[in-house]
Amino acid sequence: MTHFQPATLRQSLLSNYPVGLLLFTLLVPFVLSAENPYWKQFGNEPVFIEQNNNGNRQMLKFVAYRNNMLVAQLKMTDRDGRSSIAEVSQPVSESMVKTLNFQIKSLPQAYQLIDSGNHLGAAKRLRPKVYPLIKFHRVPESFIQLHQPVRLLIKSLINAGELAEAEDLIQRIELDQVDFKYSENTQSLLLKYQEVEDFESLARVAKLLPVQGDYSANLSPLIEVADALRGAGYYDAVVPLYRTIQQVVDPVAKRNIDLWHAYSLILANRLEEAAPLINSIEEPKPNDPLFSLYKLLYGSRMHRLGNYNEALDTLTRGFVRAQTSYSWVPEMLYLIGDCYLRAQEPIAAKNVWLEIVALYPASPWAKRTNEALNALPKTEQAL
Repeated sequence: MTHFQPATLRQSLLSNYPVGLLLFTLLVPFVLSAENPYWKQFGNEPVFIEQNNNGNRQMLKFVAYRNNMLVAQLKMTDRDGRSSIAEVSQPVSESMVKTLNFQIKSLPQAYQLIDSGNHLGAAKRLRPKVYPLIKFHRVPESFIQLHQPVRLLIKSLINAGELAEAEDLIQRIELDQVDFKYSENTQSLLLKYQEVEDFESLARVAKLLPVQGDYSANLSPLIEVADALRGAGYYDAVVPLYRTIQQVVDPVAKRNIDLWHAYSLILANRLEEAAPLINSIEEPKPNDPLFSLYKLLYGSRMHRLGNYNEALDTLTRGFVRAQTSYSWVPEMLYLIGDCYLRAQEPIAAKNVWLEIVALYPASPWAKRTNEALNALPKTEQAL
């Protein structure tokens, strides 16, 4: 079996220029999960909170949070003994929060279950009392007695593998209006979806993360999600993520994102849409790390246009300027190998693809490469 080392591979690529590429555009159906039965059962229940105003204690029945005010229902009785229900709205302030006493009796038991590794058991304990709190998620973070159980339930659901339910709760929370800790819950959910390779859900949840202002720390995990989706072939799902990222990154980082945005448009076969963006990108100098990424962009565009020899030439020029640590090298090698396959050179394709499996086994492109290797003619697999 011939197995090129990187230097040998570069030499071989420079002396062989044929054709090809095989990429599939997968569309992501952005559909909400099925109705959450627990929300129907618990979500609209009132929340009873004790208020202590200088020793004057009363139990308030809170039913909603509207216009930055907590809405409580009070039972009123007139002089004739007739009763009626009235709504009273109270603005939420630091001083008001200090007068409120809210305890979930099942919380200590939930923590014990979590400590023992029983996350599902903890979620079962928390659901009845925590679900009604979701509708109050926009109250200030200083009301930690409310926020802490909500985040604990979401975390327990994620760790228990109840990902659809966790997503349903996150969908109900305005992440750009609450503390960043809720974004951290969402990042944990994204990691789980990535682990189980549920890319449709990964794309759907990624769109929920805010990135403006105080939420800029979401940028890095969002870029990682975009890389995972692109590697899995979900090109149309990646495009809106890159557009979101473009709006907030600094000019230096934007050069990188612009290239990935344009590249994803090409992979999605949206060439006309990609053309203005590609034309606006200045070619980096050969010693610039982005030079090889630029060649990946143009090489893939040439392939889509049917210029297979030019595609391989361009991709090869980018590869010889790349370092093995560059994140885009595995997919560049994948395309180069596919060019060889289209040129009826399956042995050369196999040798290139074997480099991906050997050097980048954790890359999402390694899985696609193994699939491509298994699809080679039997005679070539045996070599």
